[in-house]
Amino acid sequence: MSSTQSVRVLLLQDLTTSSNWGGVQTMTRTLQLALQERGFLVTALPWQQTKFGKLLAAARDCDVLVASHNFGPTYSGVALKTLTRKPLISWVHGPLLNVLQMSKAGSWKRLWLKHVYSNVDRFVCVSQTTEVSLLGFLSTIPTVVIPNGLTPLAKDSGSFVFDEYATQKNLSIGYVGRLSEEKRPHLLIETLRVLPAGTSLCIVGDGELRPALESSGKDLITNGRLRFLGHQASGQNLYKPYQVTLLTSQFEGFGMAALESLACGVPCVTLPIPAMRELFAHDAPYLLAHDETPEALAIALMNLVHIPIEQIHADMARILSKYALSRFAKSWQTTLEDLLISSARKV
Repeated sequence: MSSTQSVRVLLLQDLTTSSNWGGVQTMTRTLQLALQERGFLVTALPWQQTKFGKLLAAARDCDVLVASHNFGPTYSGVALKTLTRKPLISWVHGPLLNVLQMSKAGSWKRLWLKHVYSNVDRFVCVSQTTEVSLLGFLSTIPTVVIPNGLTPLAKDSGSFVFDEYATQKNLSIGYVGRLSEEKRPHLLIETLRVLPAGTSLCIVGDGELRPALESSGKDLITNGRLRFLGHQASGQNLYKPYQVTLLTSQFEGFGMAALESLACGVPCVTLPIPAMRELFAHDAPYLLAHDETPEALAIALMNLVHIPIEQIHADMARILSKYALSRFAKSWQTTLEDLLISSARKV
């Protein structure tokens, strides 16, 4: 299209609250701002909390529907597309096959999902890992990979609880994320037990596994090696107190926390899951443990100490350059415009 000024986007999202703010919600807001800066007219509505009549009116008044992820917002998007014939994009943030396996989705749910997804005009995947998983579920759908763009984090947050122990130990490690099953936070504590006694770990985040983790690490809490800070406001202070951050997820669609850590000047050691290999293997393979055990994570952390800091910083800068916000915005603009052109030709 020659101009984006008249392109109207209906962005279907989950209701944003303080309890559900996370990677998907952050990137949804980032996409909205990025498109608006490029001249798109974006209407963002929570699909569950908005009356269907209002959703339908907004859909009729837009040029393209964008579902903020491939579950609830996409279901709503398919219903609106059926009634308005507007093109629909579904944004996929995680490896679908892993999510279905963890949720124990049965054959009927999978068949229903395949039917729903067959009505989507384009899937935008945040990584090749996410695309491969999606195509492993349904190979006949149109996909494009647009890596997430990195929004600069706030420099300070007055409500942040600083970890005063971080500068008092030989090696200070931070973890930022949910304390849920797919993040495998038990590996954090198991790794800490393998590391030298001077090492400290601070866990920033909350979730259903926190009580069990606090119980299993009670002795480490008592001797000052382990701290739980709970949920904190997003900002550079989530990462900057530590020499290195640690990621122990069973699966990731992209690994946004790892990228944010690098943007704050703090290297992130991770398990060698596909999304993290995609992020680190070419430019900084030493940030990947050689297998998914606490011992392998401990070895990677200790080896990192001996790598020249100049090399680490250069490698992190090279990685970050691939995820500029301008590149993210341009890729989305191109995808939306191409879809609109393709849809116009079908009419």
